[in-house]
Amino acid sequence: METIIIHSKSKTTSKHIKRLIKEMDGVESVSTLSDADKEDLAMINAINIGRKGNYDDTAFFLKKIRGK
Repeated sequence: METIIIHSKSKTTSKHIKRLIKEMDGVESVSTLSDADKEDLAMINAINIGRKGNYDDTAFFLKKIRGK
């Protein structure tokens, strides 16, 4: 199984992409992440980067988590 995450800036684009993907053979499901799910993924990514010593700016870290 392979998972793909696509970040779209428009709901219209997301709607079209989801429709196209649903029509493809071999696709088990298409779902949209909640805001909490997005924050969890951002936190996991930040922790992984932080382990490497790359995060040192708290404001930058918070902006990345909030997707700004």
